[in-house]
Amino acid sequence: YQRRVRGRDSRGMSYGPRRKKHTILLVQPGPSPATRTYYDFETVFQAMSGICKLFEDKWKIVHPGRNNLVYNVNDLYDYIDHLSDMGALVQDLNTGSYRPYGKDWIKQRMLKHLKKIARSN
Repeated sequence: YQRRVRGRDSRGMSYGPRRKKHTILLVQPGPSPATRTYYDFETVFQAMSGICKLFEDKWKIVHPGRNNLVYNVNDLYDYIDHLSDMGALVQDLNTGSYRPYGKDWIKQRMLKHLKKIARSN
């Protein structure tokens, strides 16, 4: 028997075993249902990174030839808001089922995600 301990170190970083919450990101960029697609991620953190990558890819298409990309959370919020639809299905580790979340939850998680990245740099 091994006791599992979770907590935070002096920097506020989590330590100890952490189970991954499988996340499916559902995206509909345009008004047509034919534009619907999904992305599969092992964690919510990876899903948020995936959204950043989608935004960056879109930026490169809209601004060809521009190599410097600097953006903030409001730019990501605008990107998310201008999609016809976006949602996430996140695994509930207690039941094994998936909980649905919408754009508002995604934006809240995106803010946490960017803060976490900023702290680690």
